[in-house]
Order: sequence, then C-alpha cells, then structure tokens
Amino acid sequence: MDFPPQDIQDLVNEIASILRSRNETLAISEAACGGLLLAYLISVPGASNFYIGGKLVYSTRQRLKLSGWTDEEISHYVGPSEQVALKLARTTKYELGSTYVLSETGFAGPSKDLHLSGKNDITDHELDPDHSGAIGGVGTVYLGLTGPNGESSSTKRTGSISRSVNMTEFAHLGLQFLLTELKKL
Repeated sequence: MDFPPQDIQDLVNEIASILRSRNETLAISEAACGGLLLAYLISVPGASNFYIGGKLVYSTRQRLKLSGWTDEEISHYVGPSEQVALKLARTTKYELGSTYVLSETGFAGPSKDLHLSGKNDITDHELDPDHSGAIGGVGTVYLGLTGPNGESSSTKRTGSISRSVNMTEFAHLGLQFLLTELKKL
C-alpha cells in the first residue's frame, strides 16, 4: 500500500513545487481530517522547506479556545462553517507566521454532536434523514485559506456518511482547493 495514495502524492508534489518556486510557506489548521492533511504534506521529501507546521485540535471547545474564541462566542457557536474555517486560518497564520494557511472543519460523522452543552445535539438523521448532504450534514467540510492576497473559502460535500471515507475525502478536497487557489495567484 502506498502512502499517500498516488493521486494525493501528485497533488502534494504540485503544491510543493509552487510554494518552493515562490519561496512561500504553508501551515495547516486541521479538525475533521484528524491529521491526514498534515501527514500528506510531510510525506514529500524536503517538506520542511515549504511546510512550517500546523495544529490539530480535535475537541471543539479546545479548538475554538486555541483559535481565539471567547467563552461568550463559544456559548453561541452553532457548528462548522466557512466563516469558522477562515477564523481558524487567520489565527493559525498569526500564530505560525506562514505565507498561507489552509484550514478545514466539518462533519465527518457519524453524527453532528458538537459536545459543547453536555447533552447531544440534534442528530444528523433528524436534520438530514435521507443523508442527501444538505447544508451542514455529515459529509460536509468547510475550507478556508488565508494568504498575502486575501482569503478564500469553500464548502464541499462528499455525499457519504462514512467517517473514514469523509476524513480521507476532506483531506483530498482540501488539497485540491489549496492547489486551485495557489494557481490563481
């Protein structure tokens, strides 16, 4: 078994080539992918000359706290969104000082429980009983990118309710998003 898969290797190599040619750096703020983005990026030999680091904070409350959210903001938090992904990217850029930061947050599944209130949130089945991938459902990832020329964000849906499938797809979608945005510059 190759790690990462060949399609991911191709994406990461192209991202690395662009960043190296521009003498730019990248950091990651990761949540629902569980570390896959970080692992994929550092699988490239010589990654340290473009990848400076990142953060993976899985617990919602800790992720928000470490990203500059106040207790008041956390008490009103309703879940991942493009705005949240951008805030995570901005905070990581400030903390790590990279040229770009890619962030992701979303719902890998099997539920959308945010584990903030001490009781379960509404289940994904109640919000999206046919698992159609409605906005905010399991299989939805929010991506944010911040860099010297501004910010960009995107929402992607996998159509899957499988946690492992979603984690892998979220990382793939994040790398595709990053590459697309880097090519625009």
